[in-house]
Amino acid sequence: MSSRWWLPSTLALAPALALVSMVDVVHLEGDHVSFLVLAPHPTLGFVHGGGEEGAFRRAHPGVPPPWWLRGDYWVLCEVTDG
Repeated sequence: MSSRWWLPSTLALAPALALVSMVDVVHLEGDHVSFLVLAPHPTLGFVHGGGEEGAFRRAHPGVPPPWWLRGDYWVLCEVTDG
């Protein structure tokens, strides 16, 4: 019996974990709408955005907006807050 059973399972599990780490919730600035999205790359956070319209630009002048403010994601579904 082969002791290399872990290699195929690891190769199958790694892309699945990367895909799961790309699922996030985005709250649009100035709106009460939230979306479950697929981010353009794996992220450490789960909830992004929210707040007053233009708050990020005022707090970080000259910094390019992050992916959730650029709209650089695929919407999976709309999430309601209650």
